[in-house]
Amino acid sequence: MKNKKRKLKKLLITISAIGVFVLGGVFTFFHTNVFAKQRDLWVQTAMSTSNHKWLATTFLSSEEIEAILAKYTVVNSENSDSASVKIQTAVSTSSSNTTTSVVGETSLKEISGSTYQGYVVTVKDPSKVSLTTNLDSLNQGQLVSETLAETASIQAIVNAGGFDFNRQSDSSVSTINSGIIQDGQLIYGSAEEETQWIGMSKEGKLILGTYTFKDALAAGIDDAIEFGPYLLINGEDQIENEETGGLQPRTAIGQSSDGTIFLVVIEGRSTSSAGASLYDLQEIMKDLGVINAANLDGGGSSELFYEGNLINDLSNGSERAVTTVFTVAK
Repeated sequence: MKNKKRKLKKLLITISAIGVFVLGGVFTFFHTNVFAKQRDLWVQTAMSTSNHKWLATTFLSSEEIEAILAKYTVVNSENSDSASVKIQTAVSTSSSNTTTSVVGETSLKEISGSTYQGYVVTVKDPSKVSLTTNLDSLNQGQLVSETLAETASIQAIVNAGGFDFNRQSDSSVSTINSGIIQDGQLIYGSAEEETQWIGMSKEGKLILGTYTFKDALAAGIDDAIEFGPYLLINGEDQIENEETGGLQPRTAIGQSSDGTIFLVVIEGRSTSSAGASLYDLQEIMKDLGVINAANLDGGGSSELFYEGNLINDLSNGSERAVTTVFTVAK
């Protein structure tokens, strides 16, 4: 009987010790600066998700979370200079006609970093890249696979801007919630308010800047979405801290000085690829020689189809209807 009491006592002491150790570790992680960078990365990652915010809110007050997020807010104060992009062309002769075409083809390659795996689509001819709405007959977002089924002219396609996403019992609905310019017309948003645009000109130049609708057109924008933040502006870094944005599935677009467009999609929320921070995206773009780059919608929306095939692993395991896309023509 005494032996049983001793064993029970030892068990209770062990459990208590483990409990103290765990609670002490949780307190140290979340409420001291010993692991400040790791804590901030954790909080940003959790708060960027739809379903896992509790991983931060369980341990920190709303005021503490807001203070952490505020530290990593990206403020883009400059606009891109489209004159710095010189689209490279070559002259070819066919019979008596002289035509101008952009040198190079479209290609796909894998990339990886310490926390992520992903893909880059390189488009040498920027005139092949289009930014367009992706809406069904009800003016709601549709699946990218449905878009591909409607046309055979697309070589690559990625998601673009944000939207309102409402889950229903047996389906989900995606609706426009931010500015869109299509073919020089304001589809959604305010014409008077200054908006942070990610746009394309008719010549295929990526134009990043905060403009009213009128000024956006004057800057050369023909199609655009309201989103961000920008990663690189005129070759200058826009993201200072490695933890900014947390680790997430990502989609981004960039352009080098010769006009080449790069579409980047990063897998995330899996054991093989946790995801990339905004700083990671910036560094990827710099390694590609990009001078202007912007973050696009990520998370469960990040997807890349290439030559009709889904390339990346979707973080939610299935497609999400999106309202805007970047496409690359064959």
